[in-house]
Amino acid sequence: MLEKGKIGGRQAVYLNVTMIVATALLGAPALMAAQARQDAWLSSLLATLLGIPLALLTVKLSSLYPGKTLIEYLEEIIGRWPGKVLGLLYLFYFIHITSIMIREYGGFLVDALMPQTPLIVFNITVVAISAYTIKLGLEVLARAHQFFFPWIVFSLALTFLLATPQVDLTRLLPVFESGAVPILKGSLTPTAWHGEIIAFAMIIPFLAKPDQARSIALYSIGYVGVIFFFLVIGSLATFGPGIASMNYPVLNEIRLISITKIIDRMEPFIVAIWVTGGLMKVAFFYYVIVLGSAQWLKLRDYRPLALPLGAILVALSIAVAENTMQTFDFIAHVWPLYALTAFEMGFPVVLLAIALARKKGESALD
Repeated sequence: MLEKGKIGGRQAVYLNVTMIVATALLGAPALMAAQARQDAWLSSLLATLLGIPLALLTVKLSSLYPGKTLIEYLEEIIGRWPGKVLGLLYLFYFIHITSIMIREYGGFLVDALMPQTPLIVFNITVVAISAYTIKLGLEVLARAHQFFFPWIVFSLALTFLLATPQVDLTRLLPVFESGAVPILKGSLTPTAWHGEIIAFAMIIPFLAKPDQARSIALYSIGYVGVIFFFLVIGSLATFGPGIASMNYPVLNEIRLISITKIIDRMEPFIVAIWVTGGLMKVAFFYYVIVLGSAQWLKLRDYRPLALPLGAILVALSIAVAENTMQTFDFIAHVWPLYALTAFEMGFPVVLLAIALARKKGESALD
C-alpha cells in the first residue's frame, strides 16, 4: 500500500468539511443569489439535501471494495483497460478542479489584498507549501486540517455575530418570489461542492475504522450544509439580493464591521484563516492527485510525483481563466454540469449498478 498512515473519524470529518467549504467561503452567497436572489438560502438547504445521496453513493461504492481507493476499484468493476481510461478521467477531474481552486485563491489575494503582485507568485506559493505538506503523508495532512478547522468555524461565527447590527431579515423577503426553478438553479453549484465528497473515496481505505465511513460522510455533508446556510443568510440579511454582483460578499461583510478600532483590524486576521483553509483544500486534492496517479501507474511511492504534478497545476491555474469574473462564471455555469453529470453522480451511479450486478452474479455462482 502506497499510504501507510491512518486517520481517525473526527479527523476525516474535519478534512472533508474543510475540503468542501474552503473555496465556497469566497463566492458561495453571490453564486447562489445570482440565480435565486433572496431565496438563495433555500438553494443552500436544497443543495445539502441533494448532497446526502451523493455522499451515500460514494461510501456504498467503497464498501463493496474494502481496502481499495476509487482509482483501484475502477479496474475491478469495469475491467482493466476501461478502468484505466476512467481512472485517467477522474485524475483529470481532480487536476482540473484543483487548478481552478488555485486560480480562485490566487485571484482573491490579488484582487482583495495585493493587486500589484503577479498572480503566478501566489499560485506557486500555494502549490509549493502543499507539495511540502503532502510529502509528509496523510496523517500530517489530516492533523493540519484538524488544527485549522476550528479557526475557520471561529472566523465565520465571529463575522456573523459582529455583523448583526447591519442585519435586516426583511431582506430575505418575499420568500419563493420567483418559484422553484431559480432555487433549483441556485442549488447546482453548492450541490457540486457537496459532490466533491467523491474525493473521500480516495482516503476511506486509510481510516482507522473504515466502518465509520458512512457516518463520517453524513456528518461532513451536514456540517457543510450548516456553514453554507449561515454564509448565505448572513450575506443576504446584510446586503440583500445585491450580493449577486459582489465577488466576495463575506469579505464585504467583514469590512462593514466597525465596533472598535481593534475589531476594525480583524480583516487581515480572518482573511489569513481563510487563505490557510484554502491552502488545506488545495493540499488535500493535490494529495489525491499524487496518490491516485501513483496507483494508476502502479508505482511504489507517490512522493516523486509531487513536483512534476505541482508544475502542471501551476501552469493550468494560470491557463484556466483570464480573470476572476471568468473563474466565477465557469464555477457558476459550466463546472456544476460536468462535475455532477459525470464524476460526482453520473459515473458513480453506473459504477454502483455494475458493481452490484457483478456481486450478485458472483453470489449466484457460489
